[in-house]
Amino acid sequence: MDGVLVVKLGGGLDPGRTLDNVAALHGAGTHVVLVHGGGAEADRLAGQLDRPVRAIEAPDGTRSRRTDEEALDVLAMALLGRVKPALVGGLRARGVSAAGLCGADGALLTAERKTAIRSRENGRVRLIRDDRAGRVTRVAPAILRTLLAGGLLPVVSPPAADEEGRLLNVDADQVAAAIATALGADALVLLTDVPGVLRDPADPASVMARLDCSGPEQAAVGGRMRHKVRAAVRAGRGGVRHVVIGHGGIDGPVDSALNGAGTLVVGTRQVGA
Repeated sequence: MDGVLVVKLGGGLDPGRTLDNVAALHGAGTHVVLVHGGGAEADRLAGQLDRPVRAIEAPDGTRSRRTDEEALDVLAMALLGRVKPALVGGLRARGVSAAGLCGADGALLTAERKTAIRSRENGRVRLIRDDRAGRVTRVAPAILRTLLAGGLLPVVSPPAADEEGRLLNVDADQVAAAIATALGADALVLLTDVPGVLRDPADPASVMARLDCSGPEQAAVGGRMRHKVRAAVRAGRGGVRHVVIGHGGIDGPVDSALNGAGTLVVGTRQVGA
């Protein structure tokens, strides 16, 4: 399908500006798929339910959500019961007919559970074997193509499901990259709460206009941004021609990213995802 744009909305962002921009693009005839996370809302719900929120720190310093069965239950309730209905409703208020899906719907996303996750705790590395996190291994984009052809805007989130239909938490940036690849999207825009990839995480003015992942620059990216860069690399290796990490807290965030703001991720064909 020609002219597809995939937009990933970070879970900690106020979605209003993104929804305004996405609605305008949809109205102008662009086929848009909106992918969203929702970690912040999941944390709020966990607090309301008096359930602890735990994190896993990988040996390389990146952090992810500890997703045992209870945490996966909270995450699914937050994403599918709070975040997604608000986004679909926000698009409807802007004149857009949207359809909310998670990766398990229509076998859209198939994932494989990570059977052993390395976690650094108190200076030591141990293996976690009961986590319900997974990695996306297959996308079945027919349902998205059908919705787009019918004039609807798909709104997609984790969780995914394994081959037996059991839910798994998957990274929403990786979901966006996998969907963009499967649809042959023209562009993927990953929106976050900073202006792009920063040379100095403490200085918002240090945004990198281009990140060349064929050299050492990728290795210098740390924190949560490392997840986004890995997703960008996956999309680039999958044939997505234009991949940008941009600021979701400005007016017209998608247009701005496509027109030169944020960080253009290049050199993705030579490195692993």
